[in-house]
Amino acid sequence: MLKALFLIFFLILIGTLGFSMIEHMPPLDALYMTIITIFTVGFKEVKEPMSAAGRLFTIFIIIGGVGTVLYGFTKMSEAVYEGGVSAFLRRKKMEKELSRLKDHYIICGHGRIGRIVRERMEEEKTPFVIVDSNPEVIAELRASGTCLFLEGDATHEDVLLKAGIKKAKGLASLLPSDADNLYLVLTSKQISPSLFVLSKAMDDDAEKKILQIGANKVFSPYKISGLRIAQSLLRPTLVDFMDLVIRRQEISLNMEEFTLIKGCHLAGLSLRESDIRKHANVIVVAIKKPGKNIIFNPSSSETMESGDTLLVMGNEEAILTFEQYIKEYDP
Repeated sequence: MLKALFLIFFLILIGTLGFSMIEHMPPLDALYMTIITIFTVGFKEVKEPMSAAGRLFTIFIIIGGVGTVLYGFTKMSEAVYEGGVSAFLRRKKMEKELSRLKDHYIICGHGRIGRIVRERMEEEKTPFVIVDSNPEVIAELRASGTCLFLEGDATHEDVLLKAGIKKAKGLASLLPSDADNLYLVLTSKQISPSLFVLSKAMDDDAEKKILQIGANKVFSPYKISGLRIAQSLLRPTLVDFMDLVIRRQEISLNMEEFTLIKGCHLAGLSLRESDIRKHANVIVVAIKKPGKNIIFNPSSSETMESGDTLLVMGNEEAILTFEQYIKEYDP
């Protein structure tokens, strides 16, 4: 835009000097003649008749002026649109899409871990929104155009409300520092006490404190990496198998978790009585009862209750069948 304004100013200067020298006009008359020529207003010429040199110079100013003015207006319009109107429309569209979100996940922090979480969420086609305050990250997300994002400090209550925290299914606190994660977990639980909140912690002390203030799950990247490396050395085949299950690649085997809501027709039945294997052809790998440890490889006499979370394994079709089966008679 500055380049366009400079070209227009330069052309006005050349025109004013040219008319002053060729037609011997006073500076004000030369400026006036240049302006009405450049902008093709069509008012009467200041000096009549004009010399041949003056007419040729006027033709030059008209040709140069039309091109320069059009170029200038185009650049200024682009600047106004991109800087104001376009940004406004993008923001309104984003706000509208955010208001429609329900049972989604909020990813706070789009660093190395947040990027991996986002990619997996996209693979699973799970609704989510990213919250980050880094302008470079926001520019990257805006350029990609593949996901919903919100620019702002995730530790602020108003930002979390805009992200739809009251309608969200879960929140991942992946901010750079333990102090920020601790404050974010505290704020999130104050707004929505029942929200499932997972947080990152870099040391054991921070992990304990974040759990104490209400986080449902806390993980340490260093601890997880160390355990994974140890398992890869000691039990490489097991790790390879778990990678296949988690990434859902190469084999048609999935693992999913389902929570039995209040009134579910499976509540009160044992695994034997429910005959899940017959109805959906899935294996119940584990049962997590509220406030208790996970029961791995539960026996057929294990009774399921409302609030229990079942971890089941099977192919994609079986998983979908089981999901439909547990919802079939739900209230």
